[in-house]
Amino acid sequence: MNSRSDSVKKGLVHAYIGEGKGKTTAAVGLALRAVGQNILVYMVQFMKGGRYTGEILAAERFLNGRLTIRQFGRGCIREDKQLKIAEFDEEQFLNLEPSYVRDDEPCGSCRYCFVNDKKQKRYCDDAYAHARKIVESGDYGLVILDELVYAVTYGMLPLEKALELIANKPDNVELVITGGAWQGTVPQELLDNCDLVTEMTKVKHYYEAGVLARRGVEY
Repeated sequence: MNSRSDSVKKGLVHAYIGEGKGKTTAAVGLALRAVGQNILVYMVQFMKGGRYTGEILAAERFLNGRLTIRQFGRGCIREDKQLKIAEFDEEQFLNLEPSYVRDDEPCGSCRYCFVNDKKQKRYCDDAYAHARKIVESGDYGLVILDELVYAVTYGMLPLEKALELIANKPDNVELVITGGAWQGTVPQELLDNCDLVTEMTKVKHYYEAGVLARRGVEY
């Protein structure tokens, strides 16, 4: 398969930022559109772990290698409980090996996966090294660096390294970065190097009313 011939002709740089929900969701939507147009997609997730998210399960089960997702972050301490075989049917089990997420193990209350420390910084360093290899290879028409902006604004990754990923992008690669800033603002220099910037503004979020992350909506 010649993935270069499948990629977009001139790749631009998107940034989906802000406090509002929907940044990763928008990136995954773009990934699905690209896959539909026979474009190879690679997503590197900074500061994220937990293989039970819907996008990872969909990519592994249905997209036949057209969308690859690699995580660099703390895994979920409930992951073994989250993933289960819905029901044991021998033929289905042998042919599909389906995994589903439990509704009785809610996600969002412990916040373990959001602990930012030296270990998280090492994950970000590893994510950067891997992302650079993927971006510069030119093998993928669309590369998504999910939560890269958070990695920068949390001080887990130097701004200069994020700018290098953009500057070293081959012309055939469409690049997407996502994330925001819990404190302060996203560096203007980073946004100045993007061709498209969309800000998700939080007007209201049900999390503030005690609604935890829900299967098929948040993960």
